[in-house]
Amino acid sequence: MKRFLLSLFALCGAVAAATAQEEPLKLPEPEFIGQTLAVLPDDTTEQLVQESLTPRHRSSTGQKLFGIGRDHIEEMTLNGTQARNRFRKDDGIAFIVRVPDNGIDPMSVISVFRFKVKKKKRVAEYASVGTFGDRQRNTLERQPFTSRRFGVSSYLIVLRDVEPGEYGITVDALGSLNVSTFGVDE
Repeated sequence: MKRFLLSLFALCGAVAAATAQEEPLKLPEPEFIGQTLAVLPDDTTEQLVQESLTPRHRSSTGQKLFGIGRDHIEEMTLNGTQARNRFRKDDGIAFIVRVPDNGIDPMSVISVFRFKVKKKKRVAEYASVGTFGDRQRNTLERQPFTSRRFGVSSYLIVLRDVEPGEYGITVDALGSLNVSTFGVDE
């Protein structure tokens, strides 16, 4: 009888604890590898627009005019000065990014970087070679993020201390030149 009462008491306690806990937030995973969902302040999601990067190779003006400067500059460009998806600097900025396998270190497969706005384009420089052979690779203005596994094959990434500007998120998969874009305003 004591065992039965103790079991009944334990069962009632477990049921009360289970009903008192708040149900965890259920957000979807992006459908395809490389897609990114923004987690909005009202705990809903919105898919970021994907744009196709255009690779561009050029020389610096100093190289053309005076023979010194950077011989080759490798850039990625997007038409337009602003992304459609916009966030405020003070909002918590978080994304769910679909990757081929979330057992991989997210820093090696996900890049969050800042574009420079020049004329009517967004530009991200990723490599250059100087007159005297000095090379710079991986010169993207990368943004630090924290992450954790999310769902079957995604990561939840959170950006901190993001400055206003234009940004892109890429997933190193299948050699794609697609980038999910967003902007941060004051």
